[in-house]
Amino acid sequence: MMKVQDMMRGYDYDLPLYDVLNNSSTNENGDPEISTDRRVLAGATIGIGLDVAYFAITEMQEAFTALASETSNGMRRGEGHKDLEEILRDKSPFQMRLWYLLYDTPIEQAITELAWLQSLTYRRGRMCMVMREQKLPVIYATNAQLCESLTAAQIMTNVTAEG
Repeated sequence: MMKVQDMMRGYDYDLPLYDVLNNSSTNENGDPEISTDRRVLAGATIGIGLDVAYFAITEMQEAFTALASETSNGMRRGEGHKDLEEILRDKSPFQMRLWYLLYDTPIEQAITELAWLQSLTYRRGRMCMVMREQKLPVIYATNAQLCESLTAAQIMTNVTAEG
């Protein structure tokens, strides 16, 4: 009889993201079960650290929500605007990826998509608790950690640092 520990050993935390990315199923009307936008957002999150992804998405979702609320109340340049400006100024590669995927999406839809992605990454991260309960190590390697050579970002950072 196979033990849970044996089945869970080497669990890939990106599996839920791959499941969404690769879901090309359609419903009885021929419409996709999961929208192309959501599939792309899930794919964009593969390889991003468990906590980094969740917190970055949460921060963006909160900024978008505040911005939408301020706009509907006739407020300009409130906290949501400032929060989003700060996110864009910080230029976190993952948040910039999300920004470019959502910046021209109607804001209410973008908020919905970010909330969906936040929920997906929360469930992804909760698997750490399952692993700990099974007394298995929580091991996750990000894309950056798996990269075997210099990236364009590293080269540009080195050039900028050298002057």
